[in-house]
Amino acid sequence: MMGGKRPISPREAKRMKARMRQIELEGVEEVIIRFADKETVIHNPSVVKAFIPGMLESDTFQVMGAGTDRPRGSEEGTVAGVTVTDSDVELVMAQTGSSKEDARKALEEEKGDLAGAIVKLKTKK
Repeated sequence: MMGGKRPISPREAKRMKARMRQIELEGVEEVIIRFADKETVIHNPSVVKAFIPGMLESDTFQVMGAGTDRPRGSEEGTVAGVTVTDSDVELVMAQTGSSKEDARKALEEEKGDLAGAIVKLKTKK
C-alpha cells in the first residue's frame, strides 16, 4: 500500500472501467511532447480522451502513432500548418539522395509525412 490507500481489487477495477468514458478526438494533426533538450513530434496521431466521472480531477489522454525526435529549437518553420524540421529534411535526403530543397518541398507537399515524401521522391526519379 502506498500513500495510505488500499489497492484496487480486480472487481473494483472492472466497475471503474465500465464507468469510464472514452472519446476519440477527430482531426488531431500532431502531438508534441517537450523535454528539456528535445521534442518528440507525433504526426497524424490517434488520440483518445478518457475520464472516470467523480474519480479523477484531470482528463487522461492516450496517444498512438509514430514519433520523431528532434532537438528543441531546431525547426526551421511552419508552412501551411506543417512543421518541417532539419532532421526530417536530412532523413528524406539520406533515404532518397535528393537535394535539401527537394526534400523540404516534398515534406511540405506531403504535410510532414516522412514516408509519403520519401515515396514521392523515389517515384519521381
